Amino acid sequence: MKIKEVYNALTLGIKDYFRKNNFQKAVIGLSGGIDSSVAAYLAVKSLGNKNVTALLMPDDGTTSKQSIEDAKLVAKKLKIKYHMVSIKDFIQNLEKINCKLKLKNDIYSFANAKARSRMMVLYYFANLSNALVIGTSDKSEIALGYTTKYGDNAADILVIGDLWKTEVIEMGKFLGVPFPILNKKPTAELIPAQTAEKELGASYEVLDKILRMYIEEDLSTNEIIEKGLNKKIVGNVVDRIRLNEHKRRTAMLIRVSERSFHGMEWRMPITNRFKG
Repeated sequence: MKIKEVYNALTLGIKDYFRKNNFQKAVIGLSGGIDSSVAAYLAVKSLGNKNVTALLMPDDGTTSKQSIEDAKLVAKKLKIKYHMVSIKDFIQNLEKINCKLKLKNDIYSFANAKARSRMMVLYYFANLSNALVIGTSDKSEIALGYTTKYGDNAADILVIGDLWKTEVIEMGKFLGVPFPILNKKPTAELIPAQTAEKELGASYEVLDKILRMYIEEDLSTNEIIEKGLNKKIVGNVVDRIRLNEHKRRTAMLIRVSERSFHGMEWRMPITNRFKG
């Protein structure tokens, strides 16, 4: 990756998007991880620190103190205003609903609800502040579907959505993101003791290598395995891409108009950029 050229392209793209949509301000959820940190640095470089606000949205009992401190460190280094908004009350209300409806407890449903609660807070703040929401999902997460639909994959602009996770780390080094964040194991912190690489079954170095071969070089599963990659890991990656296709598409649009008076028409507003 030609880091300087990519940096220039990203900052130019962010500036252009905000200008064309008549917005000056942005809001971002800072988790203390590499993705949100790099996205925040790019937003500030593009829009100025007075136009970017960060929300820190810890989940009591799951979010580590270190993550909160790392997020604060990024905000202070960038000299941006930040607010702390706990999502504890949202989750407690969901637990009450769960009991009332006598539904079975499921840690993954609660984990997804946490991500959606954070996005709800971000958009509420954005609406009140006339701001756009900066997305923090990277290309690896999007390809693997390692995101929450209408949670962390919802945003007005994905500033690192075309960078693989390993490239995000490289960009972080270029931008001067604090070393503890660069060296941290990626985790969504939606479930206690969760790490992304443990859940995905391989390091991002390996995952990105497989993703590049499968998506960018258009190699088949067998061709990737023949290059020395673990058969099980390759199979898991390809399965994730296929099974999480629905996360990369918007909802089906049923179109009714005078021109289609003899029958309703449906179409997909945004087509998938990855193989499914």
